Amino acid sequence: MKKSMLLGLIFSVLLIGGCGMSLDRAENQRADDNNTLEKDANNDEFTKDFLKSSEEVEEGFYLFESMTKGFTLLFPKDAYVEKGTYEKNGNGFESVAFLEESEETNTSLYYSFTYENSSRSSDIELNLHLLSNNANYEGGFEKFTHNENTYYFAEKVSEGNGTKTYWYYAYIHSNSQDKGTSFIGRIACKDSSKECNLDSPELEEKMMKVIKSIDFVQG
Repeated sequence: MKKSMLLGLIFSVLLIGGCGMSLDRAENQRADDNNTLEKDANNDEFTKDFLKSSEEVEEGFYLFESMTKGFTLLFPKDAYVEKGTYEKNGNGFESVAFLEESEETNTSLYYSFTYENSSRSSDIELNLHLLSNNANYEGGFEKFTHNENTYYFAEKVSEGNGTKTYWYYAYIHSNSQDKGTSFIGRIACKDSSKECNLDSPELEEKMMKVIKSIDFVQG
């Protein structure tokens, strides 16, 4: 083989190899970018259908509107709706859960709302009984009012495998309509085999901010 042809072949191999390495780096960068994007609720196809706008209404929160159009609430920017658990029956019933996880702090916040638009929502005793059964909770509820709604609220801490889990329960009823929602929330370590600081006040503050943000739409 002539020397010029050999040099050309070597150059071509190096060029192709270089392009291959560049493509690998590009693919890795796109994967990193996608992982970053997926942390924003607007980049989850199912979740963004619930968001009133792509603009934050408060720092770190979007405005969530239920598919029944029955209620709105503040939705954490990094959370996503769990599509597989979502249920809706006309405009009278809706069950929606969303999850917010952080690799950095190894924390997981879970929020679950079950909404009902019917006269049964005004039967507080019945709804607290159903909530307690669903949550396997035995205990009382604290009653308070906030933003035209009455809250029946409880919390507990459970321990297992050397880690704590913080649980929050609420039945929230509109003071002016036959609308209500049951709530179950959880703060836990994302990976129970690793350390995480669940006693951080910011975690409970965020949980309570979401719970207290619920607004039942008139009509």
